[in-house]
Amino acid sequence: MLWGIDISRHQGGSFDLARAAREGIAYAIFKATEGNTWRDPQFERNLAAGRDAGLIVAAYHFVRSDSSATAQLANIARVVPKDVPLILDVESIKQNGKVVSAPSLALVRELYGKVLAAGYHSPLIYLPRWYWQTWGAPALDGLPPLWSSRYLDYNGGTPAQIYQRIPGRFWLGYGGLSVPLLQFTSSATVAGHAPVDANAFDGSREQFAALLGSSSHSEKEVDMPAIPVSLPYSADWNYVALPFESNVNSTVVGDAWFTIFAAWGEVEYEVVTIGSGLKLVGLTGTAPTGGRLADRQRNYWQVPSGIEGVALRYRSRDAAGNVTNGRLGYSFPQKAK
Repeated sequence: MLWGIDISRHQGGSFDLARAAREGIAYAIFKATEGNTWRDPQFERNLAAGRDAGLIVAAYHFVRSDSSATAQLANIARVVPKDVPLILDVESIKQNGKVVSAPSLALVRELYGKVLAAGYHSPLIYLPRWYWQTWGAPALDGLPPLWSSRYLDYNGGTPAQIYQRIPGRFWLGYGGLSVPLLQFTSSATVAGHAPVDANAFDGSREQFAALLGSSSHSEKEVDMPAIPVSLPYSADWNYVALPFESNVNSTVVGDAWFTIFAAWGEVEYEVVTIGSGLKLVGLTGTAPTGGRLADRQRNYWQVPSGIEGVALRYRSRDAAGNVTNGRLGYSFPQKAK
């Protein structure tokens, strides 16, 4: 059995996905958006950290009945990259005992069609059996296979421990669709966090990656040691640019901009396409520690293979507004020919 998790801002901004991978978690599905405006503030961080940890990753959008399919697609498109598998999460919401959102099958079909037309790969749909039954148990033809959820109890433990109690009938399909992925608990302990949603896939890592239409391997090509950037000030903020130079003509083929807010331990970053579809994943890791190092946040930058060196430009500003610019370089060791 292949274990996975799905997380959102509710788990905070410090979920240790590398530790989760060491504990046997193979994949993670991250909340990205909800309705027509809401965006999970941890999505970009989670996506980058999941890729860094070597997990198979995907995103999910929480469908709301108070937003049109067109508006919800626009929200998705602003947040979720096209190379990330996207799953629609379909269920109702209650506030103060009153249902405030209950997506219809018609809305789900419309949004699913728009998602595909926009170029996303949407390999599964999160649709619990109980919610499907509120529709009158209709046929679900034309929709992707089910990511179902069904819990036996709310007792905790590791995913493997909890799954031992799960009966085989939880895997039965409905609406004419099969259940390749089962969320079987919301009470697991993973990487020191509890409670966490845990999922099971009855197959190999390669089979799950094929189901999602993604690679089973980490996107990391080359590990570059961190370059500590000593700053003349204990700056309130710093940013660095990493222009990647090709090994053919030294032309810049991509820039990655990172913003570090040391006072709050927050990091903003962008995922940048380098060359022919290779990815540079942004600054991730633990919160900044004390001192004047701009790169306290991570152990390495991810760099596409075939790159000979990286030029690091940085700028710091003190409380009085005085600016200092700097530049460092790093060359990769060349392999003997």
